[in-house]
Parts: sequence; structure tokens; C-alpha cells
Amino acid sequence: MTTPIAVDPDSVVVQANGGTSPIVLENASPHNRYCYKVKSTNNDHYRVSSVYGFVEPLGSVKIDVNRLPGPPKSDDRLEILFQPVEASQTDPKGPFANGASEFKLDVKLCAE
Repeated sequence: MTTPIAVDPDSVVVQANGGTSPIVLENASPHNRYCYKVKSTNNDHYRVSSVYGFVEPLGSVKIDVNRLPGPPKSDDRLEILFQPVEASQTDPKGPFANGASEFKLDVKLCAE
């Protein structure tokens, strides 16, 4: 399925002893604004700079993925959920209150 949002890169490799790597969400839609929510399969070792936010039409957002020190692991991932929102929407958490999302993208995480 093609989505209006792309994530670059779609996989992140960081040092197991800690490090930071950016990802960028790019909105190819000239008309639709989206809010996002970032979830992780490993909250013990990963943090993101922005769990919730907006991607404006034809805009992009940089999110830093921070790896905390821990054992090497190659099967973690980020799941980024998206919902279309109106320009007047100011709270990016609100559209996710019922747990729904229009689509999601995964980012593979590997700590070496």
C-alpha cells in the first residue's frame, strides 16, 4: 500500500552502548495534514525526541531516535501511526485517543 507519508531511513543502526540517529517523516500530499504517534517495541532502550506531532502538507519532520546503553539487539522497531487532521487541530494526541490510525509505518531498529 502506498502512503502519503514516507520515512527516511526505514531502518536505523546504532551502537548498543548508546547513540542517536535521525529519521525524517516526509508528507507528499499537497492538501492533507497528518498527526503522528511513535510507539516502540523496546521502551527500555529507545527514546524518541517527539512521540506526538504534526506533518504539514508537503512538509517534513525530523525525529531523533536515541538508543540507551544495553545489549546488542536486532529485532526492535518503531511503529509510527498516522491520522489525517484539520489545519485547526492543535493537539496531536487527541486523534489517537480511541486507539485508531489511518495507516502506520515501521522503522527497523538494530543495536550492534
